[in-house]
Amino acid sequence: MKKTQFALAALALVASTAALADGVTVYGAIDASLAKGSSSETAFSGAGQMGTSVFGLKGSEDLGGGLTAGFNLEGGLNVGNGSTDNGGPSGSIFDRAANVSLSGGFGSITGGLQLSPFILSYVTSLGLAGNNFLVPTLVNAGAADGGGTGANATGGFFIPNAMSYTSPDLGGATFSLLTATANGADNNKYTGANVRANFGDLYLTVAYAERTNSYKNTVVGGAYTLGAVKVAASYIMGNPAASTKDINTYTVGASYAIDAANTVGVNYSRNDATNAATITNVTASHALSKSTSLYAFYNNTSNSALSSYYNTSGDNAYGIGITKNF
Repeated sequence: MKKTQFALAALALVASTAALADGVTVYGAIDASLAKGSSSETAFSGAGQMGTSVFGLKGSEDLGGGLTAGFNLEGGLNVGNGSTDNGGPSGSIFDRAANVSLSGGFGSITGGLQLSPFILSYVTSLGLAGNNFLVPTLVNAGAADGGGTGANATGGFFIPNAMSYTSPDLGGATFSLLTATANGADNNKYTGANVRANFGDLYLTVAYAERTNSYKNTVVGGAYTLGAVKVAASYIMGNPAASTKDINTYTVGASYAIDAANTVGVNYSRNDATNAATITNVTASHALSKSTSLYAFYNNTSNSALSSYYNTSGDNAYGIGITKNF
């Protein structure tokens, strides 16, 4: 009993020390929903239909002379069973981010597991849309992948063994370059790059991703905000190695902020494969507070397109959920 009490006291001391460390932030989000496909039963979806359930730590230290050192550790969660989910290397605690960075007037250099610049550009050129729309769209476009097995699997989203450089702000524009080494027999060397620019209410981006012996993808996208209305569009030009032809996919969407608490959006994507896959998505979000929101979505699909984040059959899907940030 005394040993147990001592161990608990030691854990509490470590936790208190970590909480007081300068520049360290604990953050996260929990997303839980009920979702149903037209050919499936209603199911609890703990993987995150709107946002992603995550737990993370990040921090920075001023080194002086204009230099800052930083780190980020982030793991995805499935709140249905408490397992790791929503990430890159399978079986990892921190499956979305595990990196250290050095930044200054030159920009920033980051080493370790990190988000693909291609994925960042695509996500930021969408209207109101959650995982239930953006992940199936990327799969239909051939822009998501297995990238190996076990600790090397990335899905093309979070890239392990990577080094990246991001420029400082260049008059409203930045560019990023990322490269990741191959992992043994998987031969899944990854290269990604993007340019992102803001011109007042207009946002534009272009990005490239290539996985050796797997695919090459380019996306051009943007968004324009006019008061309560946001319109967005992107075009993915894909060259999957396993396909006999290139696959090109366009996405258009819009959102409207009814008031400070309520936003609605609609999105549509279509690829030009032989049997073109389409997804039409309608989403509504209601903010209960600055950190808590309710949401609802509906997806209509064709030609075996994924119908939601949890449902892999090609049919319609709808659901409701709650997201809590901390």
